[in-house]
Amino acid sequence: MTTTQRDEPRRRVLCVIDRAYRGAVEVQFFHPLYGLLDLHGQFEQVDLALRGATVTMAVDEHAYVPSVRLGSTTLDTLPDYRGSVRDLVDAGFEVFVDDSALAALGFGPQDLLPGTVALGPAELAARWPAYDHVWFI
Repeated sequence: MTTTQRDEPRRRVLCVIDRAYRGAVEVQFFHPLYGLLDLHGQFEQVDLALRGATVTMAVDEHAYVPSVRLGSTTLDTLPDYRGSVRDLVDAGFEVFVDDSALAALGFGPQDLLPGTVALGPAELAARWPAYDHVWFI
């Protein structure tokens, strides 16, 4: 096995997602949250900020079933965004949720999946300097 010394430390990255829906069928095999799990091992820390309508990805809701009926066919291989947020939390990601967007959609911090953190827009922006990169996905 070959190991390589790094000249610089691994970086801290904050990924921000504003757009929630990109097409259920189109992203059934790969979606941004799934991709973040791949990045996790490549950086010191990768965290996620959900803003706008994407905050619904962190709302704890058990009635949702990731499937859609198209004619006589039921497509049940759609992404489960809430499950992906749970996976991110389990993998050590910090998941921040914009509390003003939550409120605008009729939700509050009590509605969030365990392990996610509701923050105001100013609180979230104040955390950006702690990261080496802020990516908008």
